[in-house]
Amino acid sequence: MSPKRLLILIFIICLTSQAQNNSSTYPPADLLARIRPEGLKAQMGFLSDDLLEGRYTGTRGYYLAAKYVASQFQEMGLTPAGDNGTYFQNIRFRKVELDRDRSSFTVTANGQDQNLRFFEEFAALGNELNPDSSFEAPVVFVGYGVTAPDFNYDDYAGADVKGKIVAYLYGAPAKFPSALRAHHSSSTVKAANAASHGAIGIIGIWAGSIAERTPFSRYARHFRYPRVRWLDENGQPNDAQPPLRGGAIISSEVADRMFAGSPKSFKDALAASVAGTPQSFPLAASAKFHLVSKHSEFESPNIAAILPGSDAKLKNEYVLYSAHADHMGIGEAVNGDTIYNGTLDNASGTSGVLEIARALSSMPKAPRRSILFLIVTGEEEGLLGSDAYAHRPTVAIKDIVATINMDEIGAFFDFKDIVPLGAEHSSIGKVVDDVAKRMGLEVSPDPAPEEVYFVRSDQYSFIKQGVPAVAIDQGNKAVDPKLDGEKIMNEWEQKYYHQPLDDMNQPYLDFNAAVKSTRLNLAVGYEIAQQTERPRWNKGDFFEKFVKKAQ
Repeated sequence: MSPKRLLILIFIICLTSQAQNNSSTYPPADLLARIRPEGLKAQMGFLSDDLLEGRYTGTRGYYLAAKYVASQFQEMGLTPAGDNGTYFQNIRFRKVELDRDRSSFTVTANGQDQNLRFFEEFAALGNELNPDSSFEAPVVFVGYGVTAPDFNYDDYAGADVKGKIVAYLYGAPAKFPSALRAHHSSSTVKAANAASHGAIGIIGIWAGSIAERTPFSRYARHFRYPRVRWLDENGQPNDAQPPLRGGAIISSEVADRMFAGSPKSFKDALAASVAGTPQSFPLAASAKFHLVSKHSEFESPNIAAILPGSDAKLKNEYVLYSAHADHMGIGEAVNGDTIYNGTLDNASGTSGVLEIARALSSMPKAPRRSILFLIVTGEEEGLLGSDAYAHRPTVAIKDIVATINMDEIGAFFDFKDIVPLGAEHSSIGKVVDDVAKRMGLEVSPDPAPEEVYFVRSDQYSFIKQGVPAVAIDQGNKAVDPKLDGEKIMNEWEQKYYHQPLDDMNQPYLDFNAAVKSTRLNLAVGYEIAQQTERPRWNKGDFFEKFVKKAQ
């Protein structure tokens, strides 16, 4: 055989092998068919029933949900992956309840003291390290409070904030790519940055486009709940920054008064940051905090189970499906209803993971890689359950090859496009593209990067530990041309998100769409589990550095 013919033969064999490999990674039709609307509806109906009282972390309602999930895993024959041979990983938490009657926040501007009003002008949480924290200092404005060498951007450049209080805007520069914009918008990242520059306190400013969509009075409601932090083996709260003695968030009206007599008006400073200009300058103002809080401890479990893989080598690696089971519990009455059921947020995602687990566990032969199913607690308090697990996993973090997080699965309407948050940063993006193409779906960019959804759910906890991850949202494009998908989703965000109306009676529950969304997530995880190569961060990607950090 001539060398030329040999090369042609090798090329044909390689193409055939690749085609066979690709065809074998996509799930068979009978596996996808196991995801049914009846199953999702039944799971969501139970998990968001009034009897579970909104499933607030550590409460009776949450424990009922956790026990239910564990019993489902046991019925499926899945291997326990919690503590001591159980399905539960107990997490210790510190609850920090602010005593608003004994706490205060005073701004001095133009020589006048302004005692600000809770929830009308400012909102604050207690300090997780000190139950009685008092401090006073000048205020320095630091734009978005972002330091991003990768983009040659630093709001702190030339600023002296040592021993001072920094004030910064919500969000990050719009010129940053969606996921990186979200990362630098993270309150945890901003607090760590402020502490590293020597600040002793922080003031967030709720202003701009985000405030136009969500008024300060509505956003401030989240501060009526206690602050919660998970505790490590030494009893230290996660992400605590000892140099920071406290903080608050203020309305744009308060910011406008604070900027009086400063080098720029608040209006001009806001415009400069929105335009992407790094900036910092001292304000002609100071702030005085007195934060008094009660500290207590409690426990609440994650629930974890494993479907062992069928490949002798790859079964030691894991594809992780995650969702959070907690919600807001019992809270402020809205039209007489005090139970925040959390049907879409996130009984839907938990139900999707359960139905994927049921489908995969019923296969005659398991996928090549093992599948780890993780239902977490404390998401609504700041991704706490997933962060605790990512720091203290029950399998080695290096062996978790990918995370597929399911939070508010697509059930608003039948959709024809998806938004795979984070997929563009790793080889998972190619898997998502393949599955979307097979399902006749378009892949769209993040339509609202300013909402920083990428860091607002549990996949972010694993990304920070070096694990490639994706969270797949439904897009705004409806199959029915008479439906305005963007309008529906915006209306849900305004009227139903974190409200008692997010229950089984809401109009935005299309269970056939929920099936499509769940099958999509099943297919992505199945392909990753079947492929020989493990997912990789794109070479030189920003998030690739977290791999080295975690090792």
